[in-house]
Amino acid sequence: MSLKYTTGARTRNVVNLAVPGGTAPAYSLTAANTAPTSATHGFKNFNTQRMLHVLVHNNGLDNGSPVSIAASQITVYGYNSSLGGKWAPIRLNDRASAAETAVFPPVTIPDSIAKDTFYRLAVPIEGVERIAVYVAAIPSPTAGGTLDIYLGVNSI
Repeated sequence: MSLKYTTGARTRNVVNLAVPGGTAPAYSLTAANTAPTSATHGFKNFNTQRMLHVLVHNNGLDNGSPVSIAASQITVYGYNSSLGGKWAPIRLNDRASAAETAVFPPVTIPDSIAKDTFYRLAVPIEGVERIAVYVAAIPSPTAGGTLDIYLGVNSI
């Protein structure tokens, strides 16, 4: 039996997961989407990079007054075929404040995202094969706008 070993290339610049080499958002939403369940959902981690860069842009969501997106509504998911082929929220390894106990908070957007504002975060994703973002709720934008979510990866 022969094994072919491949490794991800070192990528200093961030590569767009939705369109490698492009600038399009991975998601442009006006309503909630569904949580990932299939091995084909989400986006492939380009060359199995180590860091995920997320940029969320509340691109003019408006329903007669400006719409803010609640922090708890956006969750980042990861998938591995070798771990049962299941999607699960990505969690961070952290230490409880003033304690010697480990805590594992899910990766969520920690702030409310007001109309026409941006939020950016970087998340370690070593070994994750696919990435998806689940948005549980977006107030109905009757006067337009979108929630644009950009996903990019690099190894540094």
